[in-house]
Amino acid sequence: MLLSCAMAAGQSLDPYLNGVAFAENCFCYTLTNDQPTQAGSVWNKTQIDLRQSFDFKFNVNLGSKDGTGADGIAFVLQNISLSIGTTGEGMGFGGVVPSIGIPIDTWQNGNQNDPSYDHISINRDGDVNHTSANNLAGPVSAIDGIDNIEDGQFHVLRVTWNATTQKLTAQIDGVERVAATIDMVGQVFGNNPMVYWGFTAATGGSSNRQRFCTSLNAGFGLDANQLTCFPATIAFRDKSLSFGSIVKWYWDFGDGTIDSVQSPAPHTYAAPGIYRVKLNILGNNGCVSDTFVTNLTIGSKPTAAFEPPPPPYCNESVVPFKDLSQVQYGTIDTWEWQLDNNPVAVQPKPDFGSGLTYGAHTVKLQVRTKEGCVSDPVTQSITMNPSPVIDMAVGDTCFRTPAQFASNNLTPQIPIRQWYWQTGDGARDSSATTAYLYKKGGVYNVQVFAQAENGCYSDTLKMPINIFETKAFAGNDTAVIMDHPLPLHGSGGVLYQWSPATGLSDPNIADPVAMIRSATYYVLKAYTPMGCATTDTIKIEAYKGPAIYVPNVFSPNGDNNNDRFRVKAVGISDFSYLRIYNRYGQLVFNSTSMKDGWDGTFHGQAQPVGTYVWMVQGKDIAGQLHVQRGTVNLIR
Repeated sequence: MLLSCAMAAGQSLDPYLNGVAFAENCFCYTLTNDQPTQAGSVWNKTQIDLRQSFDFKFNVNLGSKDGTGADGIAFVLQNISLSIGTTGEGMGFGGVVPSIGIPIDTWQNGNQNDPSYDHISINRDGDVNHTSANNLAGPVSAIDGIDNIEDGQFHVLRVTWNATTQKLTAQIDGVERVAATIDMVGQVFGNNPMVYWGFTAATGGSSNRQRFCTSLNAGFGLDANQLTCFPATIAFRDKSLSFGSIVKWYWDFGDGTIDSVQSPAPHTYAAPGIYRVKLNILGNNGCVSDTFVTNLTIGSKPTAAFEPPPPPYCNESVVPFKDLSQVQYGTIDTWEWQLDNNPVAVQPKPDFGSGLTYGAHTVKLQVRTKEGCVSDPVTQSITMNPSPVIDMAVGDTCFRTPAQFASNNLTPQIPIRQWYWQTGDGARDSSATTAYLYKKGGVYNVQVFAQAENGCYSDTLKMPINIFETKAFAGNDTAVIMDHPLPLHGSGGVLYQWSPATGLSDPNIADPVAMIRSATYYVLKAYTPMGCATTDTIKIEAYKGPAIYVPNVFSPNGDNNNDRFRVKAVGISDFSYLRIYNRYGQLVFNSTSMKDGWDGTFHGQAQPVGTYVWMVQGKDIAGQLHVQRGTVNLIR
């Protein structure tokens, strides 16, 4: 509840409320609701003397509607009446003469030369125009560095008057915003030092819920260097704030102990734990503050503990330790690690190992809590082991010949427990030396690593191996014109050899040219520089030509002997067609390929035995057209 700085406890402290203003509780008031065209004011009934300095602290709340909220509130000093305050842009302060006001304006009125942000100023005689001579200070942003104060939060407004220097100052949230030096008694109030103080607020077409409270805020803290590790004696420092004087303090130390003075004697807790410490204060206006509560941890002694990952620890590799330290009451915030009695880290999860020499090492941990409690140190040992160094040998080989793999331990002082081979095609082996038969040729990436008897692994070595596979192909059997050159095309290897060499331009290349005088068989050998040979045979028939040779009988009976009616074209470079007609002149077969041949069916039905007429056409290598016709007998 509001009071004069000169009031004493027990004096009547009821404020005077106007318009829509109402008391929320003992020391908080709503000046306007969030409704348009409202006005409210709250005035302290007892006048104060401006010949004396004052320091008033309030909590102000300008609502939560930024952009559409309005209009603001004003702290006002006046000696006219307890029933003033109007709606609109004047915030209930407009037109009050004589007066001094500190408005916090949340609506930007162009006719008043308002800035584009929520602002605070010091004004005289109810004049809120910022270009007027009555604008004594400001406007500046209400909150330092922030354009908006309509955030739904309470902000601390502190108004101070130094009667000696005649300086009026306003702070928001501990930051000075505006100040003016003026002889309020002589220049404003006609040498009358007695004034009323209060708050006014108004809404117009836009609105906000606008509130203020006289400060009655309980609070306490500990000394900056105060540790709370058991056993500890705690000195509590009162930091309460009040608009007026504080009559009484209500301490509850959370362990059943209470006190009622501003500075209680240092308090000793009987055991570690978390204690809920509370403080209320009683103001000289008869109001009791909200409860200030803090959970105070009286720390217990922590237990340091850690574990390394499972061994082995190899080849100077990093060893990540896991912190397992615990504390019942408190928070561990410092980890002091030592390696071989040398401090190395303060983080909770250090990584040891990089650069460590082979052999045994000692790791020590001691932890501390932010409450100041220190654990006993705990120690463990680790042993760094060397990893083996290996070599490998693999050799290229032919398909269907086993590939030979061999490994070698270059560090015989580190015995090998197990080898691990990967052949590159999914197979694995565990022998130091092994042979492996690949299922097909190609290039495979062989890998090997080893595990030593000390549990450490070598690096993984990789090497490609070539499995050479040949697939000799001399070409399809064919027919040629006698003494006419025939290019051969061998494939399936790296090197080639044709035999016999008779009639060949070069028997040791893939594509020699043959001169054929009679039916001939050539054997092609395809191989690699390592060998890996395969062979294939081609049959070449020789005819006088060019000509198309047509048989006169075939037997499509499924015995794989003369089952298809085919023609042979010797010296024919462009084969046009083979057509076959039955005795009714019906076309039963037509093909542009000599390879197909007729199987004696038509639309999947076997044709009867008898005589059929054939026609064949093609061009020879000289471009001459050959057209032939004849008959063939189908027998079964």
